[in-house]
Amino acid sequence: MEVFLEDGKVFVKFENGEEAFLTFGIDRERKVIVVSTTYVPESQRGKGIAKVLNRKLADFAKEKGYKIYPLCSYTEKFLKRESPELLAR
Repeated sequence: MEVFLEDGKVFVKFENGEEAFLTFGIDRERKVIVVSTTYVPESQRGKGIAKVLNRKLADFAKEKGYKIYPLCSYTEKFLKRESPELLAR
């Protein structure tokens, strides 16, 4: 599965045309990524795709020295479990 990170979006495209994605904005001055939502189509749920999307964003945040402020409940749970040092307070 190839995961893409473009301006404001981490996503995966499926053969059937559907897309799973995570949307975010960046406050470069404060070095904080604000995650708005994580979405996985119903046909793809339960396969760990949301985790893959969030892992890609966490790796990006670490690389850039950013923290993550999750508005998305999945991202908040993911960070608490996988990368609590990235949580913006």
